[in-house]
Amino acid sequence: MLATFSPHRKLVLGALLLSLGISALSLLDPGGLPRLRRLRGDIERQEEKNRLLRAENARLSKTVRELSAPLRPAALEKAAREQLGRKA
Repeated sequence: MLATFSPHRKLVLGALLLSLGISALSLLDPGGLPRLRRLRGDIERQEEKNRLLRAENARLSKTVRELSAPLRPAALEKAAREQLGRKA
């Protein structure tokens, strides 16, 4: 069957087989699939940190808006209590 292929088709088939072999080796390599799993875990942890930081940024933005002019004594007292770690 391979004898009926043109030289161009043989070259394409050889390149395909070689790329499949290299792909299989890279996945089985200790730095391959295990590294991919580890990187996915790193991404998940970083996304969680980002979510927490976005929430903190939103909270701080709200505090800045509350403390901007015109200044409201209740907002100032609330911010002072939060900074001192006391409940409002």
